[in-house]
Amino acid sequence: MKMIFLLIFYLVVRAISVELVAESSLLTGNACPKLSTVMQEILKVLNLIVDGADSKKRDALFSNFQSVISEIQTIKADNQKQREVISNLNQKIGELQTSQMEGKTKLLSHLEDYQTFSLTVNETLQSIQENQSAGYKTLMDVQKKSGMLINNLKDGVKELKVETRNQAEDVKEAKNLLMKIKVQSDELVRNLTNVTENMQQQQQQLENENKKQNTEINGLEKEHIDFKKDLLQIQTQQSDGNNDVLLLKESHLKLSNAVNETLTEIWQNLTANDNQLRDKIARLYLAEIPGNYAFYSQLSTSITNGYVVFNNCKTNEGSAYDEMTGIFTCKYSGTYAFSWTIATSGHRYTEAELLVNDEVIGSSGTDSRPSRDTADSSTGFVACNLGVGDKVRIRVNGTADGNYSTFSGWRLPDGNFSLYARAMSQLNQPSTAFRGYPFQSVINKGNHYDSNTGIYTCPEDGLYAFTFTLEASNGRALHVYLYRSGRSLSPFSVFPDAASGDYVDTSSTLQIYSLSKGDTIYVDGRFVVEPLHSTFAVWRIGNTSSDTTAFMGYTPYHRSSNPLRYNEEVLDTSTSFNNTHFLAPKDGVYLFFWNMEAYRRRLESFLQVNDQTVGRTICDGRTADWDSSSNLVIVRLHKNDNVKVMHAGRAHGYQTMISGYFLFP
Repeated sequence: MKMIFLLIFYLVVRAISVELVAESSLLTGNACPKLSTVMQEILKVLNLIVDGADSKKRDALFSNFQSVISEIQTIKADNQKQREVISNLNQKIGELQTSQMEGKTKLLSHLEDYQTFSLTVNETLQSIQENQSAGYKTLMDVQKKSGMLINNLKDGVKELKVETRNQAEDVKEAKNLLMKIKVQSDELVRNLTNVTENMQQQQQQLENENKKQNTEINGLEKEHIDFKKDLLQIQTQQSDGNNDVLLLKESHLKLSNAVNETLTEIWQNLTANDNQLRDKIARLYLAEIPGNYAFYSQLSTSITNGYVVFNNCKTNEGSAYDEMTGIFTCKYSGTYAFSWTIATSGHRYTEAELLVNDEVIGSSGTDSRPSRDTADSSTGFVACNLGVGDKVRIRVNGTADGNYSTFSGWRLPDGNFSLYARAMSQLNQPSTAFRGYPFQSVINKGNHYDSNTGIYTCPEDGLYAFTFTLEASNGRALHVYLYRSGRSLSPFSVFPDAASGDYVDTSSTLQIYSLSKGDTIYVDGRFVVEPLHSTFAVWRIGNTSSDTTAFMGYTPYHRSSNPLRYNEEVLDTSTSFNNTHFLAPKDGVYLFFWNMEAYRRRLESFLQVNDQTVGRTICDGRTADWDSSSNLVIVRLHKNDNVKVMHAGRAHGYQTMISGYFLFP
């Protein structure tokens, strides 16, 4: 019986094990640990059955069998739970498969869209590739040009850095100048405040006086009305008193005339007071504006007859020159020097005048009438005292050519002496030794010029500038020199040449020397000097030192090379002049004058700063053999700026010279 039971038990266990194995395959592939344990227990039981020797073993076998049954039931319960989990998992897997099918459908749709997009992209890329070859060529050209532009930009950046440093220095100087101007402005404001208070007091006085006069007028009008009433009453009461009426009418007429005269006088007084008030207000607006003033402007296009507007302004320190009108308006009273150069061509004669408030102070004549001459120029100088609001301009009778015609002016330092003299009649050669041409019409600041002897006596040691313009005519040619105490001071002469006949010629110079107190200086020559255009001017520049930059040089040889070489150095206070060029020793405003002498040829010259032309001269000596031309330039320089003279032609020696000096920072 036990054997049958054991056999049945074996079959049950065998079936359960098969079922457990099948269920375990539904899991992740790992065998159930409990099943392994049960199988091991069953094998042990079978071994015990086979061996089944004694009752103790059988009892142990049944005990183990019961525990196995219990574990099988536990495993079956767990298996049921796992079936439920597996069922849920299968359901979720079905849902995922359904979702996957839907996603696959969408993916196929997107794939079709992608293929369409890919075709479009491929077509676009093919079009881009077709255009790329042409674009590549253009790109190479652009790259080449860009390289050139980049190189130019690098050069420009270097120049900009240098300019920036220079501008920084300028800004620093400007700040210092602004501080000075601020101090001066504060003083000016205080002065204006005082003037305003005085004007307010005067205005109050005028108003009080006007009220008083209005009261008198009202009183006269009232008397006039009362008189009319009395007259009307008398006419009513004495209708037959014709004689009395006539007397009364005559009295009324006299009274009316007296009233009208009184009213007219009062009105005139009011008008005069109003004009005085307006003049004071105008002077208030023309108050002094201290500072440094200098300008230099060129004429761009030719002009005939009338006021000349030098419209190409190169330098305008202090902004007192108006290039729209050609007028310099004084903002700071003092002594000013002016220079103008007028060029003309086409066999014409041009007269130029410098006007101060429409009064002629200086003049020059330019003559290109000789048959073989193509052009000529002349330079004039004036030194005069100006007040605030004075206006200076140039007027021509004839034609002034563009580019070569210029106008410049600058304020001389306070406290320095100056002279300007003009020949008002012909000046003969001095008959007595140690005397010069006695120029008249003298503006003599400091009274150091004797118009009887033509001698200027230096009042102090220092650097002096001497300018003189001389005119020759009637077939004369002059060699005129500057003398000191009987000996020639200048190694080169001023040489106007009118040897061709009735025509005139002028020549000018600006020479700089270091002189001592008491030195006597004069201009002397052998022939007659023509009036009006012949002038002599002197001013003291400052002390002779390296801080006061000044130089002068000339060439005794005929020169064709460029730049022009000045072999002989007369003056160089700061060792800045080196035969062919001048190097600015410091930042500031500089003045340059140069004269060119031509022999039987046309000659043009160009003053250049860092290879840029800032001034020109032109002359033609093919008729009179000799002809000179000069010009003056005022320009702001930076330290180490290079100034030189270039020319087209051949410059003749001795009269070909250059000079210059530092004006102000």
